[in-house]
Amino acid sequence: MSEQHSGSAKSLSTLVVRDLIAELTETLKLGGVAEARRAAHDVITGILDAPRSWGIRNADVEVEPSVATEARKAVRMIIAGAPLFYAVGRAPFRHLTLRVDTRVLIPRPETELLVDIVLRHFRTKFRTASDWGIAVDIGTGSGAIALSLASEGKFVRMIATDSSLDALSVAKANADSLAPALNCPVEFRSGSLLAPVADVRAKLLVSNPPYISFEEIGQLPSSVRSWEPPTALFSSRNGLDATAAIVQKGH
Repeated sequence: MSEQHSGSAKSLSTLVVRDLIAELTETLKLGGVAEARRAAHDVITGILDAPRSWGIRNADVEVEPSVATEARKAVRMIIAGAPLFYAVGRAPFRHLTLRVDTRVLIPRPETELLVDIVLRHFRTKFRTASDWGIAVDIGTGSGAIALSLASEGKFVRMIATDSSLDALSVAKANADSLAPALNCPVEFRSGSLLAPVADVRAKLLVSNPPYISFEEIGQLPSSVRSWEPPTALFSSRNGLDATAAIVQKGH
């Protein structure tokens, strides 16, 4: 009798994907989030690093308690205004999934095109891996550019810099988790712009520096203005100061 009761209690306490999505959807609706059900699915698949259709195809799959806890925390952050990728703590970038939080910018799809341009140029110009030489990524943030180039390219070494120790901590953690996918060593250096690599002769100098002027702050969506790190967003002289410094000193 007691065994049967125990089994029933366990069955009742089991949480499956369908039920968790319904719970998250209701919480998001009460929090005033538009398209709450879609957002609930995005939370689950973001945490699990799964395709967007995963929740539909796996509605009856049991949810680990840790996943449910993480999903509820993410929903609370979204209701507070956080971007999805900060809420789930992960963001896709090309073939990689990067850990992200408010210490670094969320990688943008446009930045993936920058990696495309670099790889296309080097693959066309250089035949052997030794010709690719050393690459430098200035202001690496989450490490998105540096780690993508290190995983898809044939560089001898990648050096990634940032003036933010917090950002470097995130980038290093991403490098550690992605180590099996990297084709070359990745070194991290602290400092502003080109100062940390003054001693390096590199074949490639790449950067996605701060480029938004301070006058444009009010035009940014609150999900950017209130959550992403200002030092990675804003630059003086109409947003061009950091870019000009890199170009002038990079020759």
